[in-house]
Amino acid sequence: MQATATSPLLETTFGTASADWRQEDPAGEWKVIEPVIELAITQANAQGAYVYRFDQESGRASLCAFVGPAPAPRLTEANGPAVTFHRDRTTPIVIHQDIAADWRFAPLPEFQSGRFSGAVSLPLIAPSGVVGMANFCRIGFNSFKAKDLAFLVGLSASLAALLTASTLREELERTARQLADRKILDRAKGLLQASFGWSEEEAYLQIRRLSRQQRTPMREIAEQVIKAASKRAEVID
Repeated sequence: MQATATSPLLETTFGTASADWRQEDPAGEWKVIEPVIELAITQANAQGAYVYRFDQESGRASLCAFVGPAPAPRLTEANGPAVTFHRDRTTPIVIHQDIAADWRFAPLPEFQSGRFSGAVSLPLIAPSGVVGMANFCRIGFNSFKAKDLAFLVGLSASLAALLTASTLREELERTARQLADRKILDRAKGLLQASFGWSEEEAYLQIRRLSRQQRTPMREIAEQVIKAASKRAEVID
C-alpha cells in the first residue's frame, strides 16, 4: 500500500529549488560531490544518487547534490519524523522493493514520484557525528549484490568528509561576512558619533531604527551613512 501524506509519520515540510542548483551552490557541494556519486551509480548499476546534508539547528535534511531523475517538483528539503530517524541512525539500510511505501523514505523528494523501487541508504558519519545521508536508487526489482553494497558503503566516509569540508567553508565565509559587516557598522557608528555627538549606543539605535523603518539590513544603512559622510567631505574640500 502506497504511503500517503495524511499519515502523521509523513508530516513534513519541503522547499523548492531554483532553476539551476549548480549556479546557486555557495559551498560548491554539487561541484565536488557530483563526480563521486556519478562514479558510484555506474559501479553499482544504480539509476540515481541523492546526497543530503543535515542541519543540526533546524533539523532539516537538505538535498545538496544528485545524479539521476530530478525530484518533482524540484523539492530540496524535508523535515519531520523520517528525517529525525535518519539523523539518528548509524547503519546502512537496504530496501529492494516498494521503498515509496516505507515511512522512512516516502517523504524524501526522490521517492515522491514512485519512480524508484529500492535503494541503499548510507548514513554519512564524520568525527562530529552524522552529517548527512546518501541514497543510491534503482528502478524496478533488482537486488543489490554484495560487491555493490561493499563499494557503496566504502564511499560513505569520503562523502561525509566532502560534506564536512563544504560546511566548514560555509562557516568560514559566514564568519568573514559577519566580520566585514561589523567593521562597516562600527565605522558608521563612529561617523554618527562625530557628527551628532551621540554615544555609541545612540548611534547603533539610530541605525537599527532606520533599518527597521526601511526594512533594509543594518549593513546597507551603515553603508548609506558612510557614503553620505563621504559626499559631505567632498563638498567641504
